[in-house]
Amino acid sequence: MKLFVCWLLLTFTSLTFAQVEISTSLGASTYLKYEGIPLRVEITNNSGEVIRLGTEDTEDLLILRLRTLENRVVPRTKVPFFEIPWVIPPGETSVRTFDLMQLFMVTQAMSYRCLQDVKVVGENFQGAPLLFDVSNGVLEDSVKRRKNDRVFEMISIHRNGRDEIMMRVTNYNNTMVLATYYLERYLKFYDPFIKMNSVGEVATLHYVSPQQVVLCKFQADGIPVGRTYYQASPGVPIRLRDNGEAGFMVEGGVEMPSQPSEGNR
Repeated sequence: MKLFVCWLLLTFTSLTFAQVEISTSLGASTYLKYEGIPLRVEITNNSGEVIRLGTEDTEDLLILRLRTLENRVVPRTKVPFFEIPWVIPPGETSVRTFDLMQLFMVTQAMSYRCLQDVKVVGENFQGAPLLFDVSNGVLEDSVKRRKNDRVFEMISIHRNGRDEIMMRVTNYNNTMVLATYYLERYLKFYDPFIKMNSVGEVATLHYVSPQQVVLCKFQADGIPVGRTYYQASPGVPIRLRDNGEAGFMVEGGVEMPSQPSEGNR
């Protein structure tokens, strides 16, 4: 009889914890300071009831918390978790992505711990804690344009087992980060190039492999225009030139057919 009761208790506990499953993940373990930090949240609803997150007529809650490794709480910003409610019917799995940089005041380069909870019908369901680092990176080069109130900085960062390079756009006084863009992987053996023309447009050029470089272009306000890949030859120096009204020119490289980017962050 005691064994039967214990079996019932274990079965009930398993069912309770299986009512809602929460799974979370980050795309990398290291992020550049002020870069977006997309947290992927997947919720499976086995509760038999509709889960309504971000609505006023329910007690269902999604709780995200960010702490340092010393367990100091990272304050929230005023950005709400939900622009539109997240409704998950029974028996379904749903996914959303939340930018931790937008939701929390991540202003220091250090290690962080993200905690996640979903509260449904009085029960609390937890996701596994996620650890990640925020890095200052290495400033490779920069240009300033007072007329356009912009500073363009090329910053390299090591993550996922390789070097990558980012573009950070700030105002001229460097008091406000306007955007951060992923440029490409980065072969640190060669120095990168950055140029600004007479109308404030910006272009960068750097090696992604021993025989390939990429040209990335930006408008004067910091909006990215696009990227073009070039074939480089051993022993032939690559240079980035301002070609006047014709835009920017890559000397020593041969333009390659269009190819998909590895993505912007």
